[in-house]
Amino acid sequence: MSTPSSGTHPTGQANLVSFLFLIVLSVIGVGITDYSPADAHRYWLFMIFVCATVAMMGTVVKSRGQGGRQHVSRLAVQLLHWSACLAAVLITYALIHNGRLNNADAGLVILLLLALTAFLDGAHVGRHFYLLGTLLGLMTLVMAYVEEFIWIILIISVFITLVAIYWDRFSTQRAKSH
Repeated sequence: MSTPSSGTHPTGQANLVSFLFLIVLSVIGVGITDYSPADAHRYWLFMIFVCATVAMMGTVVKSRGQGGRQHVSRLAVQLLHWSACLAAVLITYALIHNGRLNNADAGLVILLLLALTAFLDGAHVGRHFYLLGTLLGLMTLVMAYVEEFIWIILIISVFITLVAIYWDRFSTQRAKSH
């Protein structure tokens, strides 16, 4: 943990650590998808709950010190946002049950829903969720079109992680200069 005099805000560090944690879990999900595409949908469903929890914790931290009503309102928006994603996942499961979608394809659909939800949540939580949503969307695209996708996804993940770190440092330096 850095001190305020070092220029890195503890909340910003926590956001970056949370983002890196979600990146690692996403890359693990890619490995699971590669190993067992038919079971991947369960992992991506789990990731929806993890991302929702991280987003809500970020909202709590961001709204700390503000009025109780605004705090509750922001949490309600988060709950509604992630519940909508979960409702879309339940519809996906109905399509599986109906025979219109197989388990392997359902994993990609759920990952795409997670990507969209995370990206849109960037407006509420912050830039890391924009980057996470972008990464998850690119993962979906690569997994759908490339047979040996793990190395490509690892390279994209490293690139987006470096963008996040650079972006944080740039923002910190810019804030210090103002």
